[in-house]
Amino acid sequence: MSMGLMRRTFIFIVLLSLSISTIPLSWAQEEYTPVSLTFTLYSDGTARTEYLVESDALQARVEVELFGPPYNNLVIMDDEGNPLVHSTDEANVTVDSLGALELTFTYITMSLTTKEGIVWTFNVSTPVSTRIMLPEGAAIFDMSDIPTDIGMDGGRQYIVLEPGDLSVYYMIGLPDVESEAQKALTEAESHLDELESTGYVLTEARSILSQAQSLYDSDQYVESRNRAELAVITADETLEDAIIAYEDIGRASEAVSQASSDGRTEGLDEAQSSLEAASTYYSEGDYAEARTCALQAYQHAVTAVAPKSNSLLYIGILLLAGLGGGGYYYMQRIKAEGPPPDVPVDSSQLREVNLDLIFWHNQDLRLEDKEVIRFLAESNGEAFASEIRDRFEIPRSSAWRLIRRLVNSGIVEERKIGNQSLVRIKDEYLK
Repeated sequence: MSMGLMRRTFIFIVLLSLSISTIPLSWAQEEYTPVSLTFTLYSDGTARTEYLVESDALQARVEVELFGPPYNNLVIMDDEGNPLVHSTDEANVTVDSLGALELTFTYITMSLTTKEGIVWTFNVSTPVSTRIMLPEGAAIFDMSDIPTDIGMDGGRQYIVLEPGDLSVYYMIGLPDVESEAQKALTEAESHLDELESTGYVLTEARSILSQAQSLYDSDQYVESRNRAELAVITADETLEDAIIAYEDIGRASEAVSQASSDGRTEGLDEAQSSLEAASTYYSEGDYAEARTCALQAYQHAVTAVAPKSNSLLYIGILLLAGLGGGGYYYMQRIKAEGPPPDVPVDSSQLREVNLDLIFWHNQDLRLEDKEVIRFLAESNGEAFASEIRDRFEIPRSSAWRLIRRLVNSGIVEERKIGNQSLVRIKDEYLK
């Protein structure tokens, strides 16, 4: 064979080998395999989701696409019933799944149902045969596909549909407006009682709730329900005003004390008068007027100047300092729940939070509660209430209710540091 032919043959073999090496030998396997999916629907539009998938036990993590974000009260268990650590990114959930053969996802969602009039619609796209449990007393009048199975389970009707884009249309019946009104009244009463127990005055909200009760007694149930819901909204707005007024009074008191210490006594009479008026209005529940007077007191205090030298200078300074301190003490006394200032916590000490233990002991936590707990864990186990508000961009009233839930659950404790509230994860949840 000639040298030229041998060279061409060699080049052909090399090119053929390179071409074959670029062809994929097999498709990449999916990270998980769907096994079963069940949606349990409730009369308020929520859907409890149970999703079972098979996973590769050798994979350290697996990313699974769920249905209907956000996923409230999400719990993920392996095939031995152990809870797994996870993180959520929009529609997908990443699970630390090493050693798990199966993953079971359980959560609550409200984004899969819509209501128009008395007709509810359930829409979802699924990769596996899906069982849908309807609310008690619900009646189906249309669906996207013919079900493969229909039956009853625990007083509820269920259907099984093949995978794909699924739609189910159903009605729960005529609403029981009397029961709804009674429920709204009970919830409003409980909400107002909770706020009043911490020292807030809810005059307007109480008046609206009284009107709601009168409407209920005269069988005007729809109007009664609406007024009860308005009472809750009004109470929350009052709480917001009270928190702002409280902070403004504290700032004004500090400004008066500082001006007295600096010897800036000219103009402090007006500041002290406005501060006392603010405290009085606050104790009476007129938080808007209390804030107005507190802002006036602050303005007078920061613009106060030192008087010309005279024999009564030092006596005046001492007297005004006493008045400023008395006003601040009086403002502190008007908050029944306000504990004495605590010593700031030494943040240099590392506090590592056991998130798995918290979430395992409190599986009914809301999604926003879990996010705040994670934020506290990232912040050495503690943060001021103002930092939580700023981090999640929520109003003071929402932050107050969220912190109350965590305190009542025994997860955190709240301390007063000056005029601020320090929220701290309890030591029992530290590693």
